[in-house]
Amino acid sequence: METAQRSNWMLYGAYGRTGRLILDEALRRGHRPVLAGRDAFQLSLLHQATGLSTQPLSLEDGHELRHALSGVTSVLLAAGPYHQTGPAMRAACLDARCSYLDINGGLDDFAAALESHERARSAGISIVPGAGYGVAFAECLAAHVAMRLPGANWLRLSLATQNAGRSRAATLTAATAMAGGGRDIHAGALRTRAIASSTWLAPAGDPHGMRFAAAPLAELVATHRSTRIPNVVAGIPLSRTSAALMRIGGRLVGRLLLRQASRSSTKTERPQPEDASTPLRSRAWAEAGDTAGTYVAAVLETGEGYLAAAAAAVRALEKQLQGLRAGAYTPVQAFGRDFATLVPGTTIQEL
Repeated sequence: METAQRSNWMLYGAYGRTGRLILDEALRRGHRPVLAGRDAFQLSLLHQATGLSTQPLSLEDGHELRHALSGVTSVLLAAGPYHQTGPAMRAACLDARCSYLDINGGLDDFAAALESHERARSAGISIVPGAGYGVAFAECLAAHVAMRLPGANWLRLSLATQNAGRSRAATLTAATAMAGGGRDIHAGALRTRAIASSTWLAPAGDPHGMRFAAAPLAELVATHRSTRIPNVVAGIPLSRTSAALMRIGGRLVGRLLLRQASRSSTKTERPQPEDASTPLRSRAWAEAGDTAGTYVAAVLETGEGYLAAAAAAVRALEKQLQGLRAGAYTPVQAFGRDFATLVPGTTIQEL
């Protein structure tokens, strides 16, 4: 990749938990992005540490934001919660003709990003939400399963992500999703159901016998759009008892968590190094079947969730800089079903 390309992009939210990991990965791979965000003091610290150009920007200042984006080819949004930051950044990108990436896992804003397809085509830019763990990873896994069973009419995703901590933005995103209720894809359409409306055990290959419960994840929209399988459910680890409680009070729990997270400190989180003696491993399973009873399954394994997200985000940015067709796409549509395996330590195994 040419040096000009390596510097002609912006990382917004560079001083957040995931933003710092993305920045570290970008620097390791020879990139020199413009660093941006709301906090001028945090940006000045990053400038002192890296020598990179910085630009304090508020998403509410549309004129200044559009002016800044007009000087770069792409922006990688690493500042959440994305239902608050995504719409403003995408609107500015469309006006400034600047391509857009994020690492969002929230369903509603992910779907909203894909709805900008025609506007993105007209602007000549690419918009790719969810270019980090776990949307991109789960979608790649689902695409592999769908390839093995082209006539599949149902798909189930089980995600057991291992994270070294949790960011405030991620907590806000999860709480917002819970407050909005459960979701799945039924007969080709997104529908609202009770959170944890169904539970299941992980397929063969899980030595711990984890139970999963349905959750409102962006993976639902991504996998349905790229595989066209008409019935999709996605879930996270949850015991049978906890799932029953969530079905009854999930929305209330979400509202309480949202209130608590909103009141918590907005102090920038410093990423913590992973304990090399006990490396965290994240796993996802995909199962699919057809009307004849044929069944296929596969498992994806990778590292700690935030590190995997950072590695995927930088590789997605590199592919976007090389040139994508204009429009709004899921990670698999934009980068192919093998995209997740570009992240070191990521494997997909058929079961």
